[in-house]
Amino acid sequence: FTNRAGPRPPQRVMAVPPRVWLLLLSLFAVAWGKVKPNPEFQGEVPPRSALPLDGPEVRNALRYVMSELKRLSNQYRYATLTKCHGAEAGAANFDGRNLFLDVEFDMLNGLQPSRHDIVVFKDEGSVITGMAIDEFPDVEFREPPDPDV
Repeated sequence: FTNRAGPRPPQRVMAVPPRVWLLLLSLFAVAWGKVKPNPEFQGEVPPRSALPLDGPEVRNALRYVMSELKRLSNQYRYATLTKCHGAEAGAANFDGRNLFLDVEFDMLNGLQPSRHDIVVFKDEGSVITGMAIDEFPDVEFREPPDPDV
């Protein structure tokens, strides 16, 4: 067998532009960033204990969270609970107990996942009195096409 075309030219290696490296570096920095403690916090953080995700206390808290989330706004009417990634309990600042939940919602028919940290407040009688969410979920509904365009 003889190669009639002759020797091949060396293949050109594509270099990555510096802007792409800068973008990748900044994305990694954001992804691997750690939450810093609040410098104004005084005192010791109460210890937390892990809770079983299938336990009755966590299930009741999740039921409460879903009912309250849907009551917050009509935009959240299609929200469903996808998964509870973690649950912990700790003493409240005053009487009672707090449940710390790491949950994932689907905000619109499997198309808009949204993960949040939620604190459920319980009083000394183990009655749920409220909740706090890290940020309100974004919901983007499909807009009907503009008839004038």
